[in-house]
Amino acid sequence: MALSSVNITHYKLAIILGLIGFSINLYPVLLIANIPLVLGNVVIVIAAILLGPWYALLTAIICVSGLMFLWASPHVYLLFGLEALWLGFAKRKNIYALYASIAYWFLVGMPLFYLYATFFTHIPTASLPFIVLKQSINALIYTSLGALIVLIVPYFWQFKTKIIDNQRRTFNTQLTYTFTLVLTFSLLSSTLLFNNHFIKQQKAMTYENLQDSVSHLGNFTSVFIDEHVKAIANAAHWLSLDPKAQSDWQFQLTSLHQSYPSFLTMLITDSKAQVIAASPKKGLNLSHNINIADRDYFQQAFFYQQTFVSSVFQGRGFGNDAIVAISAPIYSQPSKHEPIGIIEGSLNLNQFAKIEHKNTKNHQQAMLLVDEHNKVIYASKILMLAPLKPLKVKLVGEEYETGLPMMNIINTKNPTPEFIYASVTLENGWTLYTLNPLMPLIKLIEELYLATFAILIIALLITFYITRVVSLRLTQPLAIIAKDFDENHIQNVNIEQIQNEAPQEIYALHQRLQKSKRELMSYQSELENSVKLRTLELEEANSQLKSLSEIDPLTGLYNRRIAEFKFTSLHEINQRNNETIVVALLDLDHFKQVNDQQGHLGGDEALKTISTLLTHTFKRDTDIISRFGGEEFLLILSFSEPHKIEAHLNYFREKLAQTQITNPQSQETFHVTTSIGAMMASPSFSTSLEDWIKQADINLYKAKKSGRNQVIYSQNN
Repeated sequence: MALSSVNITHYKLAIILGLIGFSINLYPVLLIANIPLVLGNVVIVIAAILLGPWYALLTAIICVSGLMFLWASPHVYLLFGLEALWLGFAKRKNIYALYASIAYWFLVGMPLFYLYATFFTHIPTASLPFIVLKQSINALIYTSLGALIVLIVPYFWQFKTKIIDNQRRTFNTQLTYTFTLVLTFSLLSSTLLFNNHFIKQQKAMTYENLQDSVSHLGNFTSVFIDEHVKAIANAAHWLSLDPKAQSDWQFQLTSLHQSYPSFLTMLITDSKAQVIAASPKKGLNLSHNINIADRDYFQQAFFYQQTFVSSVFQGRGFGNDAIVAISAPIYSQPSKHEPIGIIEGSLNLNQFAKIEHKNTKNHQQAMLLVDEHNKVIYASKILMLAPLKPLKVKLVGEEYETGLPMMNIINTKNPTPEFIYASVTLENGWTLYTLNPLMPLIKLIEELYLATFAILIIALLITFYITRVVSLRLTQPLAIIAKDFDENHIQNVNIEQIQNEAPQEIYALHQRLQKSKRELMSYQSELENSVKLRTLELEEANSQLKSLSEIDPLTGLYNRRIAEFKFTSLHEINQRNNETIVVALLDLDHFKQVNDQQGHLGGDEALKTISTLLTHTFKRDTDIISRFGGEEFLLILSFSEPHKIEAHLNYFREKLAQTQITNPQSQETFHVTTSIGAMMASPSFSTSLEDWIKQADINLYKAKKSGRNQVIYSQNN
């Protein structure tokens, strides 16, 4: 049987609507976790209202194929296919789409989806009520939106072959339904916007707290480690002052251990790695000639002569606890680098639990510390990780719209994220994590949605009742007139009175709408102002970020990238003015010793001091001062009087050598010197800064080889 032109038109429209819905469903809006807001199903509602059940089913099959493509779950065909048929047959029975959708999801959709989720998915039982309710709310959103589109798009309400109601509806019914549609969509949309705004704030606050916590814990952990590293280094130093008094070493070690109870054990060895003193002494039988030559902490301290912090390992002799060893060499004399043994302290890893308890206010938050080999040093009880265990984590949450870094530790095969985390790498290579369970955040959000949706349903019921009453009041004058005309009682009706009453009611409604419009415009104005304020804040943040990308954060000087950029401009200017360019490299002498003796805070203070002195000495607008890397600095200068440059650099070198630097931690004063390699040439020497730096570096090497604290300068033609 040949298809009629009407059927062909309906098939075309059904397929086009299905393809539009298919495209939209490929990009569902994720609310939180992996719970989406499906909007492509709007086309199913449009097809059901205009074309009827079977065309709506065709539209639904095409439309939800987008969801099938994403989720690989065939339940979408059953759930939304039945909905398409239900809405289509409801249209034939003169039932409005929104009312039919509420009935469908209450009687069929929610029970069906609940059974499917229970038997065919891994969704936690506790989350099922929220997910099922969300699905029905989602349906109300796209149903109300689809019905509104049919009402407001001229092509649809003028569609000639659409399904016509079997009986004409009253104006009161039409007005009530229209108001209900608008208010339903508005309330649902505003609720989702409010909830999403709250969720974003909650996520930002959660991650900010995690970052603050990991920074705080990282600082305390670093201080704890540095304190015990200094204790071992100082002990090695005063043992080296009188190496002949080895008979007192046991007493001194015991006293030191009492001062630093965070060490689980302490020991001293001779040059052959034999333990000759230990604390607690009763925990180790020294008559058994215990040798630790195979331990890294002995080899690193004795052979490489450095204060050493080990990775986590399993102890022996004193027990089999997991420990971190700190060791330092003992010399025959402080001035001679001839080690005669080492001193070692084994940190009690339970001390990290005290650091966690003192500095963590959130009882749900967990702390995890791993060494440079990714072995667990300390983990909160909730993580169920024993020390020494290799950390196995799985970064998850790609399908979860949280914007937060997440991982699984306890069950790495579970696709559901377990923890939100923040991490920081300590100076010794260890990594510290702070973790918050994800589920409490998900539960909080679920409770928020459930509460707001419950309030929303009550509001919708109240709104429906009020809307019906208002519609009745608005249409009552027309109903009275129509009734009187039908009963041929026109002569007995006071037409003038009805006409006078009707405009007053309409005028009152107009006043209310005007008031609502003003409130909406006020809200919109406030929203626009808020957007402008956030835009200004974002621009300010971008400006700060740009500054950070150009300036070295420790010294306040340009970084190398900016120096290279400014060199290009300076080169062009000097080439036009025929002025020479000087490129100098400055390197602090014996800076490693400064760090070893004064600590990193002292080293940082030295870098800040030389930076300040550089800016005070080379302060012309054209002078370019940059931190080249580590303890090296780069100067790029313009000089019209070449014979003055060497004297100017020597003046700075002598000024630095005379400058007294104070360690901000120990208040100890010290001095540093610098070696300088410089070269001068006309701009025609090279347009590449690397060529200039290479020549200056050769001179710097000569200055280092010649005894340091001097300037080696050359001039190229």
